[in-house]
Amino acid sequence: MDDYWATRTGRWRRAMQGRAGPSFAERLFDVIVADIRAGALPAGALLPSAERVAGELMITAADVSAAYARLLAEDVIAERVDGVLCIPAPGGADASVGDATQIRFEAALLRAVREAAARGLSPADATGLFKAAILRFEAKPDAPEEPEGAK
Repeated sequence: MDDYWATRTGRWRRAMQGRAGPSFAERLFDVIVADIRAGALPAGALLPSAERVAGELMITAADVSAAYARLLAEDVIAERVDGVLCIPAPGGADASVGDATQIRFEAALLRAVREAAARGLSPADATGLFKAAILRFEAKPDAPEEPEGAK
């Protein structure tokens, strides 16, 4: 799980360097909003603590807390009853996947992307395969999966 957030905050660090803003809090706010709009932070994704983000981005926890406070005030993120900040589902539906599940999903998707690339598929071809799988799931959500190694 530590590598997961190190990667996420690493992306935030790079994105903040390319943004103008009056403060680190403002730039972090913009970067997180951009991640949400791009789908990099899907509904149910949990945000790391302000202290963790501050340490990894080498900014003050007050800047991260200010960015989080603005995200909360503008209803971009939500606070669960346990105090954890997360990305809310559209329309207020419950989409709490949790960190562990989210990490497993992203790891599985990354393995699939690597396999597609190893087999010579372009990103567009791989995206087409993923979309086809989603459509198949939506049509028959309880259908058994094909065995490992099936072609």
